[in-house]
Amino acid sequence: MWANFSYAFQAIAPILLLIALGMFVRKIGPWEGKFYRTLNALSFHLFLPVQLFLNVYGVEDLADFNWPVMAYLIGSVFVCCGLGILAARLFVRDPAQKGPIVQVTFRSNHAVLGLPLASALGGAAAMAFASLSAGLITTVFNFLAVVTLTWYSDQDHRITGRALVKRVFRNPLIVGAMSGLALVLLRQLLARVTGETVFFLRDSLPPVYQVLSQLSAVASPVMLFVLGANLDLKAAKTLLPMLRLGVLLRLVICPALVIGAAVALREPLGLTALEVPSMVAVCASPAAVSSGVMVQEIGGDEQLANQLVVWTSVWSLLTIFLIVSALRAAGLLQVWGYE
Repeated sequence: MWANFSYAFQAIAPILLLIALGMFVRKIGPWEGKFYRTLNALSFHLFLPVQLFLNVYGVEDLADFNWPVMAYLIGSVFVCCGLGILAARLFVRDPAQKGPIVQVTFRSNHAVLGLPLASALGGAAAMAFASLSAGLITTVFNFLAVVTLTWYSDQDHRITGRALVKRVFRNPLIVGAMSGLALVLLRQLLARVTGETVFFLRDSLPPVYQVLSQLSAVASPVMLFVLGANLDLKAAKTLLPMLRLGVLLRLVICPALVIGAAVALREPLGLTALEVPSMVAVCASPAAVSSGVMVQEIGGDEQLANQLVVWTSVWSLLTIFLIVSALRAAGLLQVWGYE
């Protein structure tokens, strides 16, 4: 039991410390709000797209995976999105708050916590599936986030389908993930023709790959730091009803539905201990770090989005512990390094 809590704390604590550092520097530093918003925009347009590109690009072979489980995970994201839309319609009055509530319901911190979480819960054997799911599901996350936030930011919903598609595919996060997927598909096509697998950037252009890796490594720390700098904890009092709703949807309702149904269907899905860590990462991790910056870029209550990242991160210490404990009791999970 202590091992589960220890892992949850070690996974979430760096996030909270970086947020706290941003709050501290904003308080004592000479920089004003405009500087942090510009830094946030730089992360959205450069650092994070590169990170998503490399996550997808690193997948070696698309064939060697449990695709029924992958399809289930992708489908669950759409189900959670629908649940978020329903909750926003029933419980959210402010139009600016509807988008962040919908986003937090389906969009977890898979890009930042997914791989470390899979590694801790499943070891190296679970990392291949986790890498592929990180690339594909993060693409779905960002696609749905652009669509829903754009929809709610246009109060009269006068945006046409064509304009919406343009916005989606001009989104830097979508471009980054889809570019990585395109290279994976090209690599596998050439491998079938030549019989040799070549990682173009890593093998042919090491300096370029090294620069991209460095940019990727910057993405999450910078976004967390700026999130803390932009955060106003006093606003939590006025946002308390929406924070309760968002935390409940992200950390309790969606994990219970998705993981519970997967356990019930584990034989048809062929669910094993190799895929369960990724399922926990997709369904049970806190709100995506990039939630706030995407709301800033597209429109909506940015403060609510930032607060949801913080409070889902804090409460996920408890919920991840409970979920991991339940899965271990069911014999579906062994915490790597503690067994």
